[in-house]
Amino acid sequence: MKSHHSGDQMSPRARFAHDLAEHRKAARMTQAAAAARMRCHESLISHIETGRRTPTLEFAREADKAFDLDEHFVALFKRVTQSPALGWFARWVEEIEPRAVILQSWDPLLIPGVLQTADYARAIFTTAPTSLDRVEERVQARIQRIAVFDSPTPPTFLALIDEGVLHRPVGGPDVLAAQQRYLLELAQHPQITVQLVPIAAGSAAGMMSAFALARLRDGSEVVSADSVLSGHVTGDHEAVARLKQRYDTIRADAQPKNVTRQAIEDAIRKWNS
Repeated sequence: MKSHHSGDQMSPRARFAHDLAEHRKAARMTQAAAAARMRCHESLISHIETGRRTPTLEFAREADKAFDLDEHFVALFKRVTQSPALGWFARWVEEIEPRAVILQSWDPLLIPGVLQTADYARAIFTTAPTSLDRVEERVQARIQRIAVFDSPTPPTFLALIDEGVLHRPVGGPDVLAAQQRYLLELAQHPQITVQLVPIAAGSAAGMMSAFALARLRDGSEVVSADSVLSGHVTGDHEAVARLKQRYDTIRADAQPKNVTRQAIEDAIRKWNS
């Protein structure tokens, strides 16, 4: 009973890691053998068992299959994605973005995460009180998200960005100029549209927070909204409708693509000088 009780005190992510190791050992399998059966890399098993990586839904399904369990790991995965620490972000990156047909985002303070360079992301993450290893893990996780546009069925992405973001020297002039050059490059991708919302528009609808909308292949819609402390992912119909309306209001003030491009080029010249 004692071990069961102590397990109840674990976070869902720690419980997933613990149970994966226990089931693997009970089956007398090495991490390499488990990886072969689950069709993943051995390092992924190691990272999840030590808590360095968050499991995905696909990984949970493969674990249930490998150990002949009835959705034990799938149920744990659902608890992981509902836990406040990382759940909402992991769920968005690992479940929502890869399944999206259309992604739309609004960012009043920063370049959108999926379009960030490593140095820009590092400058953001190092402002938080966390270890350098953790910062680097978060940086790598962020910059790998761009791979979603190399998939056979990439989403269409429309990024609305407040013009003030171009003049906020995150990481210093060199980092910001390199980030803006990268943004120009990505804006050439056939699936990515970047539009600036001019400061002069005074868009009250966008002052509250950054948020993102996703329409998935099955037609369902999901939103992710930042708050001061974390973020929240929901498919609640009312929340989706409210943010879609806010997005349309902000987009009505957005600059056309050619004007946006000119503004970014002007900002690059400013920071290079």
